[in-house]
Order: sequence, then structure tokens, then C-alpha cells
Amino acid sequence: MVAVFAAFPAELAALLEHTEVDHTVALNGNKFRVGILSGVPVVVGMTGIGLLNAQATSSAVLDAFPFAAAVFSGVAGSPLRIGDVVVPVRWELIDGSGYDADAALLDVARAVASRDDLAFDKCTLIPMRPTEQVCVLHDPVLAVGGIGHSDDPFNGMPLVCMPGSGDIFGCDPDEPTSTPTVRATTGGVDTEEPMAQDEETAAVAREAAARGIPFIGFRGVSDGAGDPLNLPPNTFQEFFIYYRLAANNAAVAVAAFFDELRQPR
Repeated sequence: MVAVFAAFPAELAALLEHTEVDHTVALNGNKFRVGILSGVPVVVGMTGIGLLNAQATSSAVLDAFPFAAAVFSGVAGSPLRIGDVVVPVRWELIDGSGYDADAALLDVARAVASRDDLAFDKCTLIPMRPTEQVCVLHDPVLAVGGIGHSDDPFNGMPLVCMPGSGDIFGCDPDEPTSTPTVRATTGGVDTEEPMAQDEETAAVAREAAARGIPFIGFRGVSDGAGDPLNLPPNTFQEFFIYYRLAANNAAVAVAAFFDELRQPR
């Protein structure tokens, strides 16, 4: 069985599109689905947004089942292009500590990256104008390598989800969707920034490492290069437009990863 984590409802909803759910369990106050994702038994659910939520929820989940591996699927800022999916080989926290992705799982991800059948999305509906869509002009790819960094814009405080608040700040994908109003983001694109910048993955990587559970993280680029609307790069404006595209592509990569993981080697 594999633990599969997302941070907020849109990321989880993208994963559930590939999951056959058998039943649900409550862990750390969150709903987790037990089922099958691309032929692999999984427990999939949300950590909540931010390092503190990611640490607390992943700790509770990883102690609840005998997991063979843990995976994170979500969105991130990156110097890569919007819609690309990145799998960093190492995840670092704001205190400088770092946790390597499992070498064997990285080899599986590289095998997926070499495939030519990944059905990544190029278009997404604009959340603020749901009858309109925007399409990136490039073909998104899966890239394995580089460093991921998880920041804490909430200053050590947990960000509490709000029922009925939509597919970012809500508590479950089953809730009605509303337009998001705020999100903390950091930085602009330069050659020194991490390949993925988020708010959760390194905390989950740390909890997995503490238990000897192999870990890997997939992050779709929601704010980065290649924006056909020419919005300011790596900002909340890009995030609000492209988070669903990025979440969907990360989930596609995870589903292909599980399919590849089941192949004899």
C-alpha cells in the first residue's frame, strides 16, 4: 500500500479522477480514501496547506498503515514551464535540512519521463471566468532532477481549511467550488531558485524518512514560464489561472508512475 498526499481540494480531486475508492477513513481530522490507483493499493487524501499541516497529517497517516512508499502530488512554482511536472531528487526545508527522494522510485519516474504516451493537459478553464479557457503553447513534459524547497509563509501557524470555501481553501473536493481570493507565494524566476517551490512536500519527506518509508514527490508547475497570458511569472496571478492544469498534470504523472511501478523489473 502507498500513501498518496495532496495539499488542497483541487490537487486531491485530480488524484481521485484516477482512483477507485473502496472506503474512507478519518485521519488527523481529514478524510482519506482507501482504494486503487492505477492498480496500486493506496490511501489518498489531503494534508492541508502549509508545513505544519503537512507534518501533522502525514505523521498520523504514515503511522496508521504499513506503507511501502509515500508520494506527494500537487502544484508548485518553478523555473520550468506552466503545466510541466517536476520530480526533484531532494527536498529541503527552510532550516536547511534535506531529504532525498528514494533512488529506486526516481528510476521509475525516469522511465515514465521517457514515455511518449503521457496525456498531459495543455488547456484549463479560467476559474474567475469559467466559460473561458486558456491553453499553453508548449507540450508539457515530466522532468526528473533538481532540488525542491518547501517554505512556510504562515510563520509556523497551521492554515485551517474552511468548509464550502472552494477547491483551494476548502476541506474536501466534494464541496462546492468558489473563486479563491488569496495565496502566499514567493520569488521570481531566476537560475538559482529550486526546481519546485511549495509549502508541504519537504515536511512529508521528513516524516517518511523518519519511518524508513521510500518517498517521492510530483509537482505540476502552476506558476512559472511559458504563460500565454504574459502574467507576472511565479506570482499568485499565475497560480489562480493554472493551478487546476498543474494539479491535473501532476496526477497524470502519478498515475503513470504507479502503472510503471507495477511492471516487472
